[in-house]
Amino acid sequence: MDKLLTIVIPTYNMQDYLYRCLDSLIFCDAALMNQLDVLVINDGSKDNSSVIAHEYEAKYPNTFRVIDKENGNYGSCVNRGLKEATGKYIKVLDADDWYDTKNFEKYLQFLSAVDVDLIITDFDYVYSDSSVKKSHKYDIPEGIWRISDLGDKLYDMWMHAVTYRRAILEGLNYHQTEGISYTDQEWIFLPMSRVKSLCGYPHVVYKYLVGREGQSVDPKVFAKNISQEIRSWKTQLEAWNYATKNGYEDAEQYMWYRLKSRAIYIETNMILNYKAGFKNAELIAYDEYVRNNNDLLYIQMEDTVQRENLKFRYIHYWRKWHNRPIVWFIYKTESVLKRKLFGV
Repeated sequence: MDKLLTIVIPTYNMQDYLYRCLDSLIFCDAALMNQLDVLVINDGSKDNSSVIAHEYEAKYPNTFRVIDKENGNYGSCVNRGLKEATGKYIKVLDADDWYDTKNFEKYLQFLSAVDVDLIITDFDYVYSDSSVKKSHKYDIPEGIWRISDLGDKLYDMWMHAVTYRRAILEGLNYHQTEGISYTDQEWIFLPMSRVKSLCGYPHVVYKYLVGREGQSVDPKVFAKNISQEIRSWKTQLEAWNYATKNGYEDAEQYMWYRLKSRAIYIETNMILNYKAGFKNAELIAYDEYVRNNNDLLYIQMEDTVQRENLKFRYIHYWRKWHNRPIVWFIYKTESVLKRKLFGV
């Protein structure tokens, strides 16, 4: 029986967070819960994650399913979830995050009344005690839109915000890179070329946990796995090239912005966080790859100003000097000046 929404939960050693995550998907409307297809993809966990997930499968067999598999990292969990999904729509939920249960129940009711390729929802950055650090709101006007209608409203896109019509992923033969981290960037990039209609749901559904030790955004973790980040970005570049050659103009502006901003993010982190363990040879190789594969992107990266008030072009001067300590010193000096001059 087809469901309304499939939620894919990639899970690896998340026993300390999984109860909160799965509890947030349970509400009183049994008929509506039966429209929910929750897939806990246990990625070879060595703790009690599988045991916990099976408790929910036993108690709510019409909603929860557990798939135990060998470790293959994040992308393999998403890919397995897509193979098993039965929902009209599909969404990814990380096992250390959770949903606002009341808003989520209302969101399911909203989904039952719409027929679009993509729904954008607001989300909160939260701490482990559930207190809200800040809210991320998209302010999408009521109605049905194309990506190109919304200008820069979608530029700061996160996987926490998106729900796709499953059929567009199947039509794209979507496959997320396996064996590496950071592939959530592919989830908000690759399918966009096929999105023809979208709408907003102006309420917080997703609660995104921040501040947990060992998260992939930690500079030291990011440095250790930089080759994985670059590999995922190259997949996005290939998708961009394919989309521009095959007439997917509607998402072209969005995809270009995402491609460029991620390239700048990678290179800037490797320059300014050199003490975290980034190797200069990796930085040079990445920079050369960009230049050899997209001249316009290479030029626009160089012209990009990295900070708002004191306008120093970090990438430009690193390319000129190939000396990260000097650029890092200027960055630190600029930060001090910025606080003194502008109070930020």
